[in-house]
Amino acid sequence: MKILICPDSYKGTLTSAQVCDCIKNGIEALGDEHEIITLPFADGGEGFTECMSNICNGNILYTNCHDIFSRPIKAEYLTFGDTAVIECAASCALQKRKDVMSASSFGVGEMIKSAVSKGFSNIILALGGSGCCDGGAGALSALGADFYDENYTRIAVPKGRDLNYIFGAGFRNIVKDINFTYACDVENTLFGKDGAAYVFAPQKGANEKQVEELDEGLKRLNAFLPRDVGKVEGGGAAGGICAGLYSVYGGRILSGFDVLSSYANLEEKIKNSDLIITGEGKTDKQTLMGKLPYRIALLAKKHNKKCAVISGVIEDVSLGDRMVSLVDGEITSEEAQKNAAEILQRKAKFILQ
Repeated sequence: MKILICPDSYKGTLTSAQVCDCIKNGIEALGDEHEIITLPFADGGEGFTECMSNICNGNILYTNCHDIFSRPIKAEYLTFGDTAVIECAASCALQKRKDVMSASSFGVGEMIKSAVSKGFSNIILALGGSGCCDGGAGALSALGADFYDENYTRIAVPKGRDLNYIFGAGFRNIVKDINFTYACDVENTLFGKDGAAYVFAPQKGANEKQVEELDEGLKRLNAFLPRDVGKVEGGGAAGGICAGLYSVYGGRILSGFDVLSSYANLEEKIKNSDLIITGEGKTDKQTLMGKLPYRIALLAKKHNKKCAVISGVIEDVSLGDRMVSLVDGEITSEEAQKNAAEILQRKAKFILQ
C-alpha cells in the first residue's frame, strides 16, 4: 500500500517533520510492507519555512535583527533561486511576556531588507504566530517608510501603542522592487470585529480597552497607507503585517497551504497514494474552517482516497475515514504533551486497523 503522511505540527510539542517520523516508525514497526512518503506540512504559521526547506532544498541564511520588543537577535530565512522564504515568527513571535502594545514588527522588515540586499527579490512571507498588532507599521519602517507624530517627529520603531498617534507618513525612501507572496493562515481583515485586534490581540495580552485602542489605531494607520486595505481578506494576518505590506507593495495573498501545495505538487502525490495520513495538535470545529487536516481530507475525498487523522486531541468533529487521538480515557492531555513522540508512534498502528 502507498501511504502519504502529511501532517501539521503538534504546536509546542512536535514539529511536522517529527510527527511524520513518529507515524512512519509506528507503521513500520508492524512489519508489513508499505511504500511510505513523508511530507511535513504547514498552513502559513509555525514551521512553514522548515516545510519549504524540505520541499525546495534551499539554503538557510542568517541575519541580525530585532524581536518584537526591540531586543537584538539572529534570525534565519530560506533561499532558493531568486526567492527568500521568511517566517514572520522568526523575529516577531509571540513570547511569554505578552505586551502587544509595546510590540513591533520591525524585525520582519529587517529580515526582508536583508534578503533583498542579497538579491532575493521574490519574497514568500509566512504570516502566523506573531506577538504584535501594529498593522505592519514596524516592518514598513524598517524598510524605509516614515511615520510621524503630531509634532512631525519620526516614530523610529512604531509599536501597537503608537498607531493612534500617527499624523503623517512618507514612503519615498522605502526599499523598492519586491515581489511578495503572502502565505496566510487566516482570512481576517485588518480592523473591525473580525479584524486583527478583536480576534487575535487578546491572546497577545491585550485587555478589552487595548483591543479597542488597537482597532482604532489600525483604522488610523490605514488612512495613511498608499492604498485602502481595510477590507482585504487576509490583511489581518500576523497582526496586520499582511495589510501594511500589501498596501505598499501589492503582491499575492494566498493560504500557506496553497503555497506549499503548489511547490510540493501535493495533489498529484495524493492521487498516487492509497492512504493519506494527516493530523495536528488539536482537531476541533476550528479545523473545519480550513485548517490543514480539513484541506487534506477534502483533497483525499476529491480523488476517492482513504484519509486518516491522528491528532493530539480530537473534540466534537468527524473528519476523514478514521480518527485517532493521543488523548483518551487512559492518557491525559498533560501526559500526551509530555510523551507525545512515544504515544504517537505507539498509536500510529491503530490507523491501519
